[in-house]
Amino acid sequence: MARSVTTRAGSFGYRATLAQGSFRGRDTRVNARARERETENLAIFTENSSIWAAMAAFKPVPLVALACCLLGGCMQNHEAKVQTALLPPPATPVRHTGRLWVELGSATWENQCRTPKGQRMVCFDGVRRSALGALERSLWTSFPDVAERDGDALGAGDYLLTLDVTIDALPPDAEGPGWSAVAAGGFRLSRDGKVLHEERLGSRSRAAFAYGGALGVGAGEVVDAFAAHIAEVLGTVAEERPLRPAPLPAVVAEVLTPAAAQGPISPTVTAPPSDVPVSDPTAPLPASDQPPVAVR
Repeated sequence: MARSVTTRAGSFGYRATLAQGSFRGRDTRVNARARERETENLAIFTENSSIWAAMAAFKPVPLVALACCLLGGCMQNHEAKVQTALLPPPATPVRHTGRLWVELGSATWENQCRTPKGQRMVCFDGVRRSALGALERSLWTSFPDVAERDGDALGAGDYLLTLDVTIDALPPDAEGPGWSAVAAGGFRLSRDGKVLHEERLGSRSRAAFAYGGALGVGAGEVVDAFAAHIAEVLGTVAEERPLRPAPLPAVVAEVLTPAAAQGPISPTVTAPPSDVPVSDPTAPLPASDQPPVAVR
């Protein structure tokens, strides 16, 4: 939905249109500061008669081209889609019995836009979606059910993981020749109103990316690093309400799959019996076996 904003400077009126961004994951919070930067210089034609008189001398085609050029230059920015990877679960985690609700904090916007000094704006797209997906892939061996909380009521014994992730871009420095993504935030694990564990987190990706969309890979690295660390920590939290083993009847099973196929059969060489003498080719032949010698 669009709304018009009118400002006055002297006798001139400027009208600019601000578009409200829609965030994914049912996130309706808008990065107002970033959107204002996008529309900062969108000055469109004025309604003052003196300006219209001066503009009458210009041809319409060049004027439209100039307006399109100005608008296009102001709206250009980089979109870095956060790209996470498949993560292995932590080794031998504690099996928990309660559902784990993940609540992303107010600082974890779906789209996070930054403007480093001397650079155009870069927007990290899909931060909330990527953070939740990375946690689901990392915690499945420790928690039977991982879900995002969106106003859902907590049941008795449910776990609540509150997470905040903000992402920024860092220029090249001593760490490497390229740009890098840096994440800051923290998490808190609670159950039935009792805080079980809480940490503040920070991570930085490789300094090997070009400025722009390629930073989405770096953002995925720091999001994955957060998820892997949280899974490792939560995998060590003791379960106070373990499930009791239930007695089950015995199961009679018959293996129906065929045995493993044998490899190719190689020809075997049969050795001669040990009681049969073997002739030595280097030994002299018997006299009867000597070839006849010609007599001259």
